[in-house]
Amino acid sequence: MSTGSGPSSPPAKAPRLVPPLLRNARFEDYAQIARLESSNGLETQPENDWRSVWLDNPLWPRLADHCPMGWVLEDSAGAIVGSVMNVPSLYSFRGQELICANGRAWVAAAEYRGFALMLMDEYFNQEGADLFVNTTVGPVAEKILNELSSRIPLGDWESAAYWVTGYRRFARMALIKLRIPLPDLLAAPAGAALWLKDALLNKWMPAAPSGVVIEQLENFDSRFDVFWQELLRQNSAKLLAVRDRAALAWHFAIPLRRGRLWIVTASHNGRMSAYCIFKRQDPSQGIRRMRLIDFQTLEPDSDLLPPLIQRALRRCAAEGIDVLDHLGCGLPKMRRLDELAPYRRKLTHWPFYYRATEPALHAELSQAQVWDPSSFDGDASFE
Repeated sequence: MSTGSGPSSPPAKAPRLVPPLLRNARFEDYAQIARLESSNGLETQPENDWRSVWLDNPLWPRLADHCPMGWVLEDSAGAIVGSVMNVPSLYSFRGQELICANGRAWVAAAEYRGFALMLMDEYFNQEGADLFVNTTVGPVAEKILNELSSRIPLGDWESAAYWVTGYRRFARMALIKLRIPLPDLLAAPAGAALWLKDALLNKWMPAAPSGVVIEQLENFDSRFDVFWQELLRQNSAKLLAVRDRAALAWHFAIPLRRGRLWIVTASHNGRMSAYCIFKRQDPSQGIRRMRLIDFQTLEPDSDLLPPLIQRALRRCAAEGIDVLDHLGCGLPKMRRLDELAPYRRKLTHWPFYYRATEPALHAELSQAQVWDPSSFDGDASFE
């Protein structure tokens, strides 16, 4: 900086940024990737959990030699300044096995964001993937994903339906959000008023049909293999993420270890007829939220969803959870939930995108009737 008395010099030009090096991600990159994610507001995982997303994946032994776990950008000093993770999963569609590449945690340092599309180019042009699914697309990435892929054609993924189960805390957080004075003092009466309104106006929740037993499991057992085979037989014309015991145990391993997952089943004559999986999904605002991640049933004509939800609602109230919600409204299979849930909220963006490698498959997937989507798809419920 000049301090002389003569005419001021023109500002010095910023040094030209050297384009970063693009390469495949490696397990040894964990520390740098975690720092990059954290510095850009993304939640990070402990290293063992992060590694397990690939190493415990039932598909990984088949794909590890040719499926990148992701890609990184390195600056001239060897520091990682951009990354996107790539998690493979298995889908079934019309009797065919499809390899799905699930994108995860696309991030770049501020000064290198102009190069971030290099990562997406590698992701969408990788070999071996039949399908690309991204279910946690944020508002910044939404414009780009709109150009590179398609919105899922079934459901309103900008909406969530929910119940309040922790009235005082929920009322307090609402008062704070609305900037109403004395939220701690007003939370109790406001929560009581909300509880009374719900008690009087909420729709009645049907009990389980006669002979149906509702229970909660600690883990995924062999019944889920039997269930999956029948579910696949009944829905062969739909695109379904594989839900056998091994796939479920891997997908939900991290929240199971952390005690953040509930598995609630409905059985009839000892046969599992339906299940719901609920997962803690607490946002940064402080609301304690349980989310219905996935509902599957072998008896679509039986009203099995309400008693499964009722079991979760009672546990939410007992354990101090503020809200039970479900992301995605207008899904045919979730019609009963949409009818019964008293509240709605809107997201600021659309999080669910897909793309197929083959144009013919992409055209087929543009039809709403071939989808059975949920927050089990993509990486929306890994952690």
